[in-house]
Amino acid sequence: MSQEPRAVRDLVATVRRTIQERGLFKGGERTLLAVSGGPDSLAMLHVFARLAPQYDLDLHIAHFDHRLREGSGADAAFVARQAAALGLPATVRAAEETAPVPGRSPEETARDRRQSFLQEVAEGIGAVRIATAHTMDDQTETILMRMLFGTGPRGLGGITPLRWWYVRPLIDARREQTVAFCRALRLRPRIDPTNADPAFRRNVIRNETIPFLTSTLNAGLTESIARLGDILRDEDHYLHGLALSQAPPEPNPGGGSRLPVEAIRRLPVPIQRRAIRYLFSVEGYEAGAAQTEAVRRLVVSDKTSGSVDLAGPLSARLEYGFLVVSRAPSPAGSATPVELAVPGETDLPPWGARARTWISAEHPARLPDGIRECVVDADRVALPLRVRRWRSGDRFRPLGMSRQKKVGDFFTDQKVSRTLRGEVPMVVDGDGSICWVVGHRIDDRVKVSARTTRFLWIEFEGE
Repeated sequence: MSQEPRAVRDLVATVRRTIQERGLFKGGERTLLAVSGGPDSLAMLHVFARLAPQYDLDLHIAHFDHRLREGSGADAAFVARQAAALGLPATVRAAEETAPVPGRSPEETARDRRQSFLQEVAEGIGAVRIATAHTMDDQTETILMRMLFGTGPRGLGGITPLRWWYVRPLIDARREQTVAFCRALRLRPRIDPTNADPAFRRNVIRNETIPFLTSTLNAGLTESIARLGDILRDEDHYLHGLALSQAPPEPNPGGGSRLPVEAIRRLPVPIQRRAIRYLFSVEGYEAGAAQTEAVRRLVVSDKTSGSVDLAGPLSARLEYGFLVVSRAPSPAGSATPVELAVPGETDLPPWGARARTWISAEHPARLPDGIRECVVDADRVALPLRVRRWRSGDRFRPLGMSRQKKVGDFFTDQKVSRTLRGEVPMVVDGDGSICWVVGHRIDDRVKVSARTTRFLWIEFEGE
């Protein structure tokens, strides 16, 4: 058997070394290869066809046609033929929608749809790895772009070779290697003309900025920046673990996540920022430097309350010695009151809950705690019952107390944050008097007694 061309052997050796040194595979994994049909992904496909027996990999090909340019259907057909020629199964799908999602750029929308497709296919076939064909050149472009338009230490780490189930086996290979590989095997990869369009930032960096810097300042620029990414990624991983060990987030009883303010204040400033960013990430939010710093300054100030609005529905706020990140609740009184069916069941959309009521003549063996369920004297309640939000100035007489109290003061005693008070349902009767502060306590005037003959039960299910 004749020896394969040197360009083929070189790329196979580079990928093999990356797999071993970066621990991309343990052996025996079912792996989904994301193949666009371009030189990089086509080379990856043929490299894996050679390496699969060594690592006992079960390969499956995936191609997503975004339908954003003329000729994309031909790319999909090309990938299907390549997979068939290698005897590999393939899933090829065209996008149902081409318009960008509101608030997302066309590039971001395309990436989101492609990733959703890849993850759906991977789950469907039981793949534990998704391999993409990012090269060292892609890594350098990514890091340079982030440098120019703003990022932090984590962003300067660039593309992670192994993240969750994504692996980048070509991350140590140059783009010129993939082109030479395809040429040596007489493969004719598809060429995406949008890669030359200067309207895209990455193309300007790829086709103008990097060639200029390489020719005038540093011929080894690509390798230098990729090496910097490896170093910063390792250091970021270590510092992230340090921040997590010193200030681990915990669930907030009112929803979201929280950190003790004093735990954050004891940390050095760089670790403070990391702890706060990780708290954001627990709630699915990617924070920018300005917002992170605004929250950090709030935490280290002398203030005991205050908040910073984050993008979307989230807010960061100080509550009873904690920094809390959660959804910003609706303001007090913003929801239309909902009348309860007595007896019966009633959906409560503003609270994502359902209420169930019934009347019994039997004295309860136990009295509920008033959290999700309560029982009151039906003859002390004027129908109809309604559920509404707390309003400033509300008063009631908490069970066991002899005098009325402002609900706001009651919330303060119960350590219910001001921002969450508007979310608490209030069950009021036909006179507008509060019968039950749901999740907390009933009003003393409606409590059951030895003379009670009809018992009204109210139960909340859901949030």
